[in-house]
Parts: sequence; structure tokens; C-alpha cells
Amino acid sequence: MKHLSKMSLQVKILGLILSLVLLIITIMTVTYIVMAYKEEISNAENSALYAARTLSYMPSIQEAVVSNIDSEGKYIFENVAEEAGATDIILENKNELLYSNALNNISNELINEELSYQALLFGNSYVRNASVQDKTFLLGIAPISIDYGSYSKIEGAVLVVFDKDEIIKRVLLDIKSILIVSLIVLAIGIFGGVILTNSIRKDTLGLEPIEIASIYKQRNAILQSIKEGIIAIDSTFNIAMMNNTAKQILGIKGKMKGKPLTEVFHNSEITAIIMSPKQMNDVEIQYNGKTVIVNTMPIIEGKDQIGTVTSFRDKTDIKNMINTISEVKQYSEDLRAQTHEFTNKLYVLLGLLQLGKYKDAMDFIQEITKLQELNSGIIFNHIQDEKIQAILLGKLAKASEQKVEFIIDSNSSLEKLPNKFELVPLLIIISNLIDNAFEAVADVTEGKVTFFTTDIGNDIIFEVSDNGKGIESEIISDLFEKGSSGKGMNRGYGLSNVKHELDLLGGFIEVENSSEGTRFTVFLPKDET
Repeated sequence: MKHLSKMSLQVKILGLILSLVLLIITIMTVTYIVMAYKEEISNAENSALYAARTLSYMPSIQEAVVSNIDSEGKYIFENVAEEAGATDIILENKNELLYSNALNNISNELINEELSYQALLFGNSYVRNASVQDKTFLLGIAPISIDYGSYSKIEGAVLVVFDKDEIIKRVLLDIKSILIVSLIVLAIGIFGGVILTNSIRKDTLGLEPIEIASIYKQRNAILQSIKEGIIAIDSTFNIAMMNNTAKQILGIKGKMKGKPLTEVFHNSEITAIIMSPKQMNDVEIQYNGKTVIVNTMPIIEGKDQIGTVTSFRDKTDIKNMINTISEVKQYSEDLRAQTHEFTNKLYVLLGLLQLGKYKDAMDFIQEITKLQELNSGIIFNHIQDEKIQAILLGKLAKASEQKVEFIIDSNSSLEKLPNKFELVPLLIIISNLIDNAFEAVADVTEGKVTFFTTDIGNDIIFEVSDNGKGIESEIISDLFEKGSSGKGMNRGYGLSNVKHELDLLGGFIEVENSSEGTRFTVFLPKDET
């Protein structure tokens, strides 16, 4: 089997065609030989019996039985033998062989076999087979009955002999023509097989079946592994392939292969895009409450569209990815701000030392140290989770850079968070709330932002409050919707992302709003339920 798998498709098809043609030729030849042989034997039997009966009724033959055969009788025997194709015609009476065309030992041995016993005794006409000297003969035997007026008497018998070897030779001569026709059919089969295999190789782009199978498996693996939804349709707009991602994005379940496109999608907009003969790029549509980005690539052969490949992306996932990258970038910016702030303080300290202002330098160091010890003491002594510590340190530096008073409540208390709370979701939730608070107090004299956290009870609580002007009343109801913001265009995604992450973690958020400031309180359950 391994050897067969390495053979080319052309060799396999040609081998199959040759095998089938040879098998058919063999079966037809054998069938013809058998049928022709049976027909020749039947014809020989009929001819032998008919010739024997005909001769037995001739007056000259009847006369030859009781007297010597004359030239007329010999002429009749020779003529009948030639016309019937008989090997020999024998005339005998009850006592001896009277005449034989061949007149050889075979004739005598056939008489000695007493094959005409029934004809001489009972007057029957019949056919017999006899073997003499390693040859097989077919004999038609008829009695010669002479009418004596008041009675009839059987005086002898006529035996018309056919050599079966001669019959077989005649059959084999006919086979030559059959073999010639068979060779012509075989040549036509080979020629047709070559044309067929070349056509198949053209259709399969010259690939062998094992290569096609390998490419098909790789194709399926690739299509199922990519994160984009893929749908392929054929020329009749039936679905040829749909990967699992497409089913997830479009909310489809079950086997879709072979189903009409219009039966699967009831949205006329999406079916029109997929069936369009034009290439579509980054088309946004609404489907099942999702914003989906669609790209299509029609497959054109000549002037006909033989199919289309369509890809789908969930814009929500793309937006979440962008937002996550933005939050990580923001985290990096906070750390950069922290580095920048400390660098500025080092430059101030260096300048004071170079000017000999040692007392001012000492006061400056004590002021910074006092503030740093206060914040660090709360962060490192009251908050034990390293992820929250890192976020807050970055925000302290950013607050210092933006000249905002950022206070971490000394009553805060937080143990190390469970493993289910990863850095990125926490960064999105806390950073967005603190950054919004910084923006809210940017135009306020002595702006202040306070952060409080505790894990007492069943929930982890984060609270961010500011003394800004509060949130506009007309957007408070849609505060957590995408694009809802009073800060201008292309804003309003921060709190939407916060709400999304809270939903994933099973938490919720409360808002207290007034003209004197805003307080956001986040509740995250500790357990998995």
C-alpha cells in the first residue's frame, strides 16, 4: 500500500484503465470462444445428422449397400462431404465397411467401435462422440432401410464424421479478428486514459492526491486556528466552509456546509455584501447587536464568479485590544512621569548644593522625604498587593507632574489579591477612574483626588473621589456607554472599558455626583461566583 501511495495519479489511472480493458477483453474472448465452440459443435451435429439421413434416403446409396458402390455413389459421398465440411463419410452394411472417403485406419477403428449398433438394430438416427488414436470425432449416424414391397429391411448405415480438432481450429481462426479489435480498443483506452489524466492534473493544478489531502488538512488547521471568522461560498451561493470563529462572531450553531447563504443569514445587508462580485474592504455592519467588520474577496474564473471568501472581525474585540494597549501605554507613561518628577527634584537639589544653599537643600530633602514616606508608608504598609502598589506609584508621579494633590487614604487596607485579578483589568479600572479624577480637578484651585481601598468583607472595594465640578446631568444616565463624554469628540471610552472589565470580573460600580465633586466606588467579589 505504501508503494501504491507513492505512484502518480496518471500511472494509477492508466493502470486501472489497462486492467479494466484487459479484463473486459479477456472475459469477452473467453465468452466468445465458449459460445462459438458450442455453436460450431451444434452446427456440426445438425449437419452430420442431416447429411446422414439425406444420404440414407438416396436410391443410389441404398443400391450400393446390397451391391458394390458405383462412381455415382462415390461422387455423391465426396460432394456431400465437401459441402458439409465433414472429415469422412462411411458406408457400412451389417457385416463390413463398404466405403469411406478417407479409407484409413481411423475409419476401420470407428466401425470396430460398433457405433452404428442402434441404427442397424432399431433403425434410429442419432449423434455420437468417439475417440480414436487420441482424436475426438463427432458422428451423425442414420440407418439405410430398403423397401422390398411387402416389407422393409435395414441393410446398413451411413456415418458422417466431423473431426473436433478441425472445429476448434475454425474457432481459433475467428479469434484473430477479435484480438485485432481488442488491441484497437486497448490503444483507444490508453489514449483516452492519457487525455483523462492530463485533464485531471490540469484541474488539480498538477498536484497529486496525497498532496491535495495534505493541503486540505493544513487548510482546515489554519482556518480553525486563526482568530478571524472565515466563510467560503461556491458559485451557487451555498456555504462551502465556515470556521468556528465565524460561528462564534455571528452566533451560528450546527453544521452549515451546503446550506444556502440566504437560509443562514436573514440579514439582507450581510448577504448582499457576501454575494457581491466586487471586493469589499473593512465594511462595518450591525449583526446580532455586534459591530462586525467584513472583508470579501470574490473568486473569478474568466468572467464568472465561482465563489467568494469572506472574513469577519468583531470590532468590539478590536476596540478592547486597542484600549488594553492604550492602558498599558498609560501605565508606561505614569512610570515615565514618576522618573521625570524625581529627575527634576534631583536637578533642583543639585542646583541648591552648587549654590551653597545647604540649609535650603536640607529643607527640600526633608519635605520630599516627608511626603514620600507618607505615601510610601500607606502604599507599602497598608496595601500588600504589588499590582496595586505599582499602579498607585505611577499615579503619584503623574499627580506631582500635573500639580494635583493625590491622597491615598490612610484607612486603606488591602491584602494580596486572588490570582484571578490580573494586572491589565485592574490597570484599566483604577487608571481610568484616577485619570478622570485628575482631569476633573485640572481647572480647580487646590484640586484634590483621594483614593481608598479595602478588602474587609466579601468584596474588594476601590473608591476614587475628587473635588471637581461634578459630571454634567445630561450624560450621567449614559455615563458608561461608549462615546458618552462631556470632554469632546473621540472620548468616552474609558468608563465603558471600566464597565466591561467589571462585568467580566462579576463586579459593579456606583457613582455619587454633585457640584462639589464626584465619587466612584467599585465592588469586586473575592470568590469565583
